[in-house]
Amino acid sequence: MTETQFHNVWIPLQARFYRVAWYLLEDRDDADDAVQDLYVKLWGLRDMLDEIKNPSAYGILLIRNICIDRIRKKKKSGEPDDSIPGDPPPDSGIIASEGISEVLEAIDTLPPGQGKVLKMRIFEGKTNKEIAKGTGMSELSVRVQMSMARNKIKKLLKDEKH
Repeated sequence: MTETQFHNVWIPLQARFYRVAWYLLEDRDDADDAVQDLYVKLWGLRDMLDEIKNPSAYGILLIRNICIDRIRKKKKSGEPDDSIPGDPPPDSGIIASEGISEVLEAIDTLPPGQGKVLKMRIFEGKTNKEIAKGTGMSELSVRVQMSMARNKIKKLLKDEKH
């Protein structure tokens, strides 16, 4: 992949990758660093990137793994969490009370409609109106699906603890 191709394909996805990193790490500086690490990794893999059919999905998978590694490293080192984020990301209450991997696994167990709207909100940063337009649902249906998804995740995570 040439530098121009890299810039045309991967750079426009930066905001999406940042939203995922911000959602998982809940810290702007850490999210910026994670995205920078992602692009360093992608540049190193540039010879193989032509084979990637869905750059957005591939990048989200990589940024998720980078963020999980950062969280694990922070826990092991015993670093105090002295970050002062601005506005918390949407749905941060679920993430704050549970481990990232448990939440991601719980999302994967949701029925397709609920999982789709929640993933569109979390990973793509879409509003209810945008989700409704993208799925063909009404905004009310999107809100209902989102609420049901959140409740199921909370229940699944609560049941796992007991």
